[in-house]
Amino acid sequence: MHRLVFAAAGFFFLTLAAAAQAPAGAPPPAAAGEVAGAKLPPGEGRDLVMKVCTKCHDPSIAATEDLDGPGWKDLVNQMAANGAQGSDADFDQIVAYLTKAFPAK
Repeated sequence: MHRLVFAAAGFFFLTLAAAAQAPAGAPPPAAAGEVAGAKLPPGEGRDLVMKVCTKCHDPSIAATEDLDGPGWKDLVNQMAANGAQGSDADFDQIVAYLTKAFPAK
């Protein structure tokens, strides 16, 4: 019985380890600032976006959003409610940056 349990556990951990590995030939992950920063245009607030937003996700996803000022405010408020760390002034600056850098189309 113990052999069966150990065999099943071993199979589980081997499967888990294999699934966690990157595919062969995949480029190594770059630092968050390199990947994310490449899609964020320069401007006041960019560094703050990099500091606050990269703790949970790649901030370059902002480039895919189609939001106006109030839409960015709502999204940033949602991120703050989900645990983003910053002051009210930080979040205001982030909203201002995102509104200017990624205006609604």
